[in-house]
Formats: sequence, C-alpha cells, structure tokens
Amino acid sequence: MLNRIILKNLKCFREVTSIPLSKINLFTGVNGKGKSTAIQSLLLIRQSVEINRVTQNVYFNGNCVELGTFKDIKNVDVPTKEPITLTYAFSSEEGEFKISYNLASDEADDMSAAITKVSIKGVFKNKGFETVISKKRKSYIIKHNGKDQLMRWSDLLFNREVIGNDQYLKFIKSLFNLTKIHYVSADRLGPQDFYIKTNISRFINVGNRGQYTANILAFKKDDLVSDELCLEGYPKSLPDQTEGWLSTILGGGKISVSTTDASIVLVQMNSNSGKQLFKPMNVGFGYSYILPIIVSALIAQKDTILIIENPEAHLHPRAQSQLIKFLARVACSGVQVVIESHSDHIFNGLRVAVVDKEINLQHTDVKVTYFTGGDQCLEEIEIKSDGSVTNWPDDFFDQTDKDFRIIFGM
Repeated sequence: MLNRIILKNLKCFREVTSIPLSKINLFTGVNGKGKSTAIQSLLLIRQSVEINRVTQNVYFNGNCVELGTFKDIKNVDVPTKEPITLTYAFSSEEGEFKISYNLASDEADDMSAAITKVSIKGVFKNKGFETVISKKRKSYIIKHNGKDQLMRWSDLLFNREVIGNDQYLKFIKSLFNLTKIHYVSADRLGPQDFYIKTNISRFINVGNRGQYTANILAFKKDDLVSDELCLEGYPKSLPDQTEGWLSTILGGGKISVSTTDASIVLVQMNSNSGKQLFKPMNVGFGYSYILPIIVSALIAQKDTILIIENPEAHLHPRAQSQLIKFLARVACSGVQVVIESHSDHIFNGLRVAVVDKEINLQHTDVKVTYFTGGDQCLEEIEIKSDGSVTNWPDDFFDQTDKDFRIIFGM
C-alpha cells in the first residue's frame, strides 16, 4: 500500500512536504493550497507510462492531467538547477520501499521533465537495500549495494539482477500499481443520451471524465463484482451491482445500457423503482455524476488506487453519506481510495463509517489531511475510534458554526 507521498519543488510545495496515506483518504482544505497537486503527482506517473512504457521522462500533458510546461509545474522560488522530487513510500507485511524521482528540465521538450536520478531504498524481510540510478549522457549508472554498473534505462525496468530477485519483484509491483490508478475528475460528463462505441484499453477504466463508463457496462456486462462489494438481492454481474449501488446510494434508481448497430451505446435511467426508463437528461445530474464513481469502484482490482475529485457534486447530503459508506467498503476490499472534497457531509460520512460495525473500517484506516498553505502546508486531522475529532483547526468545516453565531448573535 502507498503510505506516503513526499514532494519538493512541485508547484506550491517549495520545501519537502510529506502527505500521509492509509486505506481511505480525504484531502480537504483551503483552495489553491496543494490538494490537487498531491493528486497530480500520482497521475503524472500513470500518464507518463501510458505515453511510453519505458519512459525516461515524466510527461505533464496526457490522459489524466494537462499541466502545461516545466516552468508551469516547478515552484517559482526554486533555482533553475534544483530538481523537482517526487517520492512514493510503500509498506507491506514483508517490508518497506521508497522510490524517489529527480526531475530536471528537458531541453528538447519543455512539456516534460527528464528523470535524472532514481533512488530506491527499502527493507525486505529485515534486510536493507539501496539502489541509486543516475543519468550519464544516454546511459545510466546503477549503484546497488556498493557496486556500480552501466546500464540502459530499459534494463533497469526489466533486469531482475538490478536489486535482487525478491526485492525487485516487490519494487516492480509497487511501481506497477502507480500506473494502474483509477481517476474520476471533478470535471465529469453530465447526462448523455448515448456514447460512441470505443475500444476498451488493457487497463480498464472509466476515463477521467467518465467517458468510457457506458462502454464498460455494455461490453463487460458478464464480468462479476468481488464478493466484498456485492449487494444481496442483486446478481453479481457488473451492470446489476451498479444498479444496486446506484439505487442504494440515491434512494432508488434503475439503469439500462444497450448497443445499436450504429456504433452507439444507449443509456436510460429511472430515479425510482418504476418500469419506465427515461433519457439521463430527464432524470437528474446526480445520477450521471455518480455513475462513473460507482463503476470505477466496482472494477478496481485489489492493490490499485482509486482517486475521486469532488464526489459530492450534484448529490443530496444523504446520498453523499451513503456514497462514503460504499467507498469505505471499497477501501476495506483492498482498493486504496483517495478523495478530494470540500463537503462536510463527506467528512462526517467517514466518521460514521469508522463506528459502523457492518463496514469494519478502523479509525487508523482513515487519513484526513487539511491543506492550509503557509509554513505548515498541511495538518493531519485524527478521527478517533468513536468517530470524534479532537484537533479542529480554524476554517476546517466550521463555517456553519460561524454563520450560526452571526445569525443568533452568539
């Protein structure tokens, strides 16, 4: 599991900033203080590997995010020669691993950064190891356990002798998980009456805007959902479980997905249990906005990461609370969940999930990070085992209380 993101010189993060993670995570806080940047640091790895499987660069513009040029993503107060560093720390029952990338400007392409150094440190079965890969012209010097070796970048990725067989496999698995991130952005597609048929990629995902959701439901209709996420009373197939969770979260609902001969996938919905189905535009934005979230969660495999921005969009407070209960179950099934939100209903839903015995979510499985900016940058908000919160900083979901004080003259 990814248990920490450590950033330096990336956008607003001038100094080394460590962001803790657990099974389910909430990023919240003041606008423009680093929530999206923390998420983008993960998505940069995924889209760079999608562009080039053996990439020696990190690409800023791709299927997940479009961040512009190196100048746009480097902290404005950083000297030109000082690198951007992206570090990802993993933990498992057998050991811990930390992978750090040093990124420098690529003179040939200002919309990417060259990976000039990779540091891999860890402990595997109580035995420590360290590997450092430094760029030297078109090749790389690999230093492992005191030995230097000249090697091509592709050899680093596919040669088990680089850091030892067992250690290498664990490292590759951790790195591989960073390329298999399910991401549903805040800018999701609204109601669509139909979708163009598309080929489904090897890494099955709904797309950052949910644009492939209908295709997945249509062409993966025989896929079964894991037992941990199956609702009783519904068949285990992906479309049936999607409908079940849609109805559970929104208090009723049906969905039908069909294909035509004209390269079109049709979608129809209903907001209650009635038999008649309607075009999504006549049902409500909430149904279309939540659909890619549900499908992403149901298709995500164990040990992968699911990132959701603003899941509360167009949802009634009750639906927001029910959605978090669902995502808490997803986290307990082995999928690491990261949520970016400004909704107090999302936050309180996590507190409820901790005390809900049916979900089996421990308070240590939840990390809430409040991004404040300034010297401290962020603050970890601890949820106790009884759902209570002891450290409640100013501006942290307290606007209702402040408004009441004004209204009632308190």
